[in-house]
Amino acid sequence: MTRIVILGGPRTGKTTLARQMIEGGAGDGMGVSLHADDLIDLGWSEATQRIADSWFNEPGPWIIEGVALSRALRKWREAHPGEAPPVDRVIRLTTPHVELTKGQAAMAKGEETVWQEIAGWLLGEGVAINDEGVDSVMV
Repeated sequence: MTRIVILGGPRTGKTTLARQMIEGGAGDGMGVSLHADDLIDLGWSEATQRIADSWFNEPGPWIIEGVALSRALRKWREAHPGEAPPVDRVIRLTTPHVELTKGQAAMAKGEETVWQEIAGWLLGEGVAINDEGVDSVMV
């Protein structure tokens, strides 16, 4: 079972990478991709709570991608103290492919702040992390 989260700032290629991984057959027969940003209409807090409460509890295999995932992982950790993370692998993309708007740049900065809070926890729990290195990610 492989449960992969692709996260990072806006416009960094998260959706494209998830699609390539599924189409390329990477990730142990991965066939499900959930796009967290589809929930943003709910608002950040409710969207990340839904991901933490529902999507992360699915057995896998799956790929979930989106800007909101650092926050969702933080919420999951807060609700499940002492438990292993609900993911096997994290791929974090941070270099945007286009110039960001001010709002997108602020979103990227917020994602970075939350990432700094959870990265040590994930590493300490043995989660495989590819940070930025798309070239090192098997697609």
